[in-house]
Amino acid sequence: MLPITIVELDEVDSTNTFARRHFDDYPDGTLITARSQSAGRGRRGRAWITPPGVCFCGTMIFKRLSDGFHAGCIVGLGALAALREIAPEVKAFLKWPNDIYVGDRKLAGILSEGAKIEQGRLTGVVSGVGVNVNLPESVISTLDQPATSLLMECGRKFPLNFFSKKVAESLIRYYIIYSKCAESVFSEWKAANLLIGERLTITDDSGRARRGIFRDILSDGAMVFEEDGVGMMTEFRCGDVKIDRSAVDWERVDQKRLALSASQHNQRK
Repeated sequence: MLPITIVELDEVDSTNTFARRHFDDYPDGTLITARSQSAGRGRRGRAWITPPGVCFCGTMIFKRLSDGFHAGCIVGLGALAALREIAPEVKAFLKWPNDIYVGDRKLAGILSEGAKIEQGRLTGVVSGVGVNVNLPESVISTLDQPATSLLMECGRKFPLNFFSKKVAESLIRYYIIYSKCAESVFSEWKAANLLIGERLTITDDSGRARRGIFRDILSDGAMVFEEDGVGMMTEFRCGDVKIDRSAVDWERVDQKRLALSASQHNQRK
């Protein structure tokens, strides 16, 4: 079993940037964390607000992976499992392609990047996750997209050191599972994307917004989308997904969440 190695930094530009810069300095499976980030990034270069002491910012070093998609699956499932253990009352789920949501509000974001190339081939990946842990509503309300935090959802603060330890344990566990059976990790990741079957809006690379039904996820992570009025399935490998709150069957989503949780509990027995 891989040892749990956590590197705790007070402040850094971004944990992903630090992990890439020091990729060869730390063992496989190391989790780099920081109390605050001065240049935290999300997808497409978006800034991630990380004031000191209120958000979890962490990046895991993967020396056995050669693609960011599977790293994102491991980190997404690991972070989600930690959230369910620490705050089981929070109805969190994965939102394609790489976010964790509660209802129509973002709780966490994941960003995977190549870290090492040898002979023209990617041989190492880092994958970061930022979680709004103790971010107050006064800050959440200033963001340009619907968001939430564990503080807002639960009405209490969470110790970040304890949170980091639980995330590290979960990430290592899923990394080990992946090394034994990658398909089981993908299957669980797909199942945790609870919005499959629901009506959404996806904005493609050209900026065009498309409304329709999220039908499936392919083995390479592509979304299968049935656009309204088109009569055919379209595959998306990137894009911004907007949740149409009134169009989602939230009772069905919650039933899937509970079924998945029960299945995972039985597997751990």
